[in-house]
Amino acid sequence: MKHLTVLPHRRGAALLAVMLASSLALAGCGAVEENPLGVNTADSTRGSVATPAPGPDGSRAEPVGSDLGDDPLNVGVDGAQLCGVQPRDSRLRYTVMLHNPTLETFTFGEMALGNPQGLDILSAEVQTANREGHHRPAPEANAHEEHTAAPTPTKPAEPIGPPEPAEGYRFLPDAHINIIVTVELADGVTHGSADTILVAFSSPERDYTVPHNLRIDVDATSCN
Repeated sequence: MKHLTVLPHRRGAALLAVMLASSLALAGCGAVEENPLGVNTADSTRGSVATPAPGPDGSRAEPVGSDLGDDPLNVGVDGAQLCGVQPRDSRLRYTVMLHNPTLETFTFGEMALGNPQGLDILSAEVQTANREGHHRPAPEANAHEEHTAAPTPTKPAEPIGPPEPAEGYRFLPDAHINIIVTVELADGVTHGSADTILVAFSSPERDYTVPHNLRIDVDATSCN
């Protein structure tokens, strides 16, 4: 009887030891396999999106292909109302100053006048401009008046090229340009006007036609 009671005790102890060892092995295995690559942890940098570096003026350019809105070139930001006198056999020119603040290249289309009355557009040309002489004026200044003397630049100015046709011109990122629109009175009229200058351009994703808020009045004799 004494011999029979000892064997079950030893077998039970051995079984308990095996179960305990299995539990420790499973626990150790689980500890090793739990999120071994650190995926989705608080300090994980996987899948992060690079942020564009700020430009010289502190602004950040929009990445190529992103939603640039309806006026990525800020054509409609400035506005003015101007009157010009057009003597016989003469023409008047108006300038739209633009900067491309995006990382996208745009191609210009055909420029037009918005709601023209007795006024015809003869041509639209683009001329490159340098950053020092092509700046946004103070609120009290007129964006379409002649530029005042610019401060002496700290680095060589960007080259200013000759005018070339606006249609088909490729407007590169961070470039500065002037769109020069030439107008004249229609035949047989002494006064003409237009509400805006319509700037047409496109990217690979979409087409744009944005009005530049320049109200033009042209008279054959005076602006009174």
